[in-house]
Amino acid sequence: MSNEEQDTRASGSVPNAFGNVLAWTWMPNMPASLKRSNLHTLLYTLRAIANADGTLRYRDTRRPFSLQAIAKAAGADPKDARDRLEAAVRAGVVKAVGERRKGRSVLYVLAPIPAPDWAAAAAYLDGVKALREDARQKRKTERKVAPWADEKGGRSPELESTEKGGPPPELEGIDRDSERGTAPYPRKGDRPLTGWGDRPPYTPGGYPWGSHDGAEVVPQPQVVAAPEEPSDHQEHPHDTAPPPARAAPPKSDPADHTTWPTCPVCDRRIMPDPRRPDRRVHARCEPRLTAERTAS
Repeated sequence: MSNEEQDTRASGSVPNAFGNVLAWTWMPNMPASLKRSNLHTLLYTLRAIANADGTLRYRDTRRPFSLQAIAKAAGADPKDARDRLEAAVRAGVVKAVGERRKGRSVLYVLAPIPAPDWAAAAAYLDGVKALREDARQKRKTERKVAPWADEKGGRSPELESTEKGGPPPELEGIDRDSERGTAPYPRKGDRPLTGWGDRPPYTPGGYPWGSHDGAEVVPQPQVVAAPEEPSDHQEHPHDTAPPPARAAPPKSDPADHTTWPTCPVCDRRIMPDPRRPDRRVHARCEPRLTAERTAS
């Protein structure tokens, strides 16, 4: 044991008197709330690290112990150590020497008085605990309430941009009373058709353009115009007029379903396929059309 430790533990030193009065007088009379706050643990730590004259500062530099150093020695959080030090000051068992300013270490001195004011220390710690509990409840409430809602409730904000989410755009030039678009088949079992339009197989991720690759192309029957009646000014009555040129089928517009071709078997619209612009019969209707032509 060094000479400095012997001086601290000597019978006439301040830490020795502080430890005796803490163990034999203060602890039996200390309120239970202060014991639950571990005030006595901090007081025992101060007694162990204090100098022989009761001051809490380094022996070599004579600088006061910082709050972080005291909290580390007591194994406590710096905030809790600060609150317990203030409670000890209010009880009178620790003295703060000099001006107390933020960011500057305060010199604390042990004061082994016979009758501390434990009520003042308990009132201070209870007030600090209540303030922290109110702040915690306020933060909890702010996390639950949406930022746009007021005290009496409110509605969610309107989205200014529909880039991510929002209602679908309104398409112009669509007849609401005409035939509808396509709908997917159910994944299991069969069901009766409940609307207009063809129903391609259900394939998540988009329209199955490649589902009809193996189907045979059946040309759409063309209506041949009747021969024109010969006019009076024709020189050769036996000569007939040349047949009119076959009109090309109208080009289908994917955005306008009224331009889509009609299947001759099911009499429903056929969604245009960029890879097969000449398709005029549904793939599922081609076997039926072939059977009808074979039977006829």
